Amino acid sequence: MLALGALSAGCGHKGPAHARDLRQVLVAYDDNRPSAALTFPTSTYEALVRFEVPEGKHRPWRLWMLAQAPGTVTVTLYKDTVFTAPGEPIDTFTREIVAQDVSSGRDGRWMVEDLQSLDVIDGPIWVGVRKTGGSPALWTSAVPSAQSYLRDRDASKGLSILPVKRTPLLRLELAPADLPGVCSEPGKA
Repeated sequence: MLALGALSAGCGHKGPAHARDLRQVLVAYDDNRPSAALTFPTSTYEALVRFEVPEGKHRPWRLWMLAQAPGTVTVTLYKDTVFTAPGEPIDTFTREIVAQDVSSGRDGRWMVEDLQSLDVIDGPIWVGVRKTGGSPALWTSAVPSAQSYLRDRDASKGLSILPVKRTPLLRLELAPADLPGVCSEPGKA
């Protein structure tokens, strides 16, 4: 009993307490069972996932992608429109998928992008992925999510946004805007 008291007394330390509020939300529509590759036949072909955001204001925190093959992709995050379609871009970045990023689908190797510098959102957000080099591929799940789409960004091809049955293993991590240490102004903590 004395040793237990000594241990518990030793655990308390003086100094600033650190907030341990971890209310992040990970939004995913897949079943975590990768079963086929999503490839990109052209550089204008874009795979899209529409992420519903929980009620309230949130800050995009991280984007998780499960890569199946190396190459280069451009990822664009879009605001939602009144027509439930990708609207104005929020952010665009290019990511080279190297051999170390490629997952077997069973090894838990995710590519993670930091989005903490983006503005607070309060509605659905679209994530679009397209190839810009090589032959990249993402893993997909056989779960039809009703949140997965494709489109060809080349308007001359006449392919508007279409729903697809397979769901790319893309996940969006969000943090409530009112979390301690999460400011409503980007770049300030």
